[in-house]
Amino acid sequence: MIRPTLINTVAAALLFAAGPLALAQSSYDLHPRIDGRTYRDDKISVGVPAGWTLSVDQRDIGAGQMLTRGLVLRHGRYILRLCTGCEQVSGIVGGRFAEIAGMVQPWFRSDAGANPSYCGEPVTTHVSAQLDRIDFWFRRDPAHVYNEDADDCRQPRTTATVWYGSYFAERCPASTVGQDCGGYFLHLDWLTRRSADNPIDEMAIALTADAGSPDAMPLQSDPELPRILREASAIVASVRFHAPPPTVR
Repeated sequence: MIRPTLINTVAAALLFAAGPLALAQSSYDLHPRIDGRTYRDDKISVGVPAGWTLSVDQRDIGAGQMLTRGLVLRHGRYILRLCTGCEQVSGIVGGRFAEIAGMVQPWFRSDAGANPSYCGEPVTTHVSAQLDRIDFWFRRDPAHVYNEDADDCRQPRTTATVWYGSYFAERCPASTVGQDCGGYFLHLDWLTRRSADNPIDEMAIALTADAGSPDAMPLQSDPELPRILREASAIVASVRFHAPPPTVR
């Protein structure tokens, strides 16, 4: 696998210092634009149904530089991020959950003593021929002693099952075993039927809620949640992926 560049590693370190989302900057310009209810950049184009607001996802990384990361969609308190400018820096196939945690579980404990894995039980739903949606569900053990400073997963006070966010992953055919398919990051090469050997063409797509703690996340019993999951999945399934520039060797 090609290792991330030093520049990308530094960019990711700056982002990690500002929060739990540790990602490198895209290796080529995205040129995002919104035309009505359609978003397009150099990697994707997608139409957005009524009820969801659209905005370009940009962050100030200092020194007068803006990091363009893709598209943010909002429906009430729900946030769907199509982070076409997100690349992993861990150097392993699929990346690590901590690198997308801020898009899925914003309260995720990111310090060195934290559990590096996701929080909750994952459940997979097929959304297209190429993509799955991974939902996390968490139910606190009633015997658990709540400790916000020590709990890796910032456990909720309720013992009801809580939705802990979702991300979208590649459905990898058997022929891709051993290649860069699967995990927390999507690979543009594979999604556009090219060889999956260029990790600089990664992106991440995830759904969460505007919540500072697990207690602000929807319960599994929330009647609105299934509709949001279906709508978000339909949006992601309709994304058109554009072939990336040829790999420079």
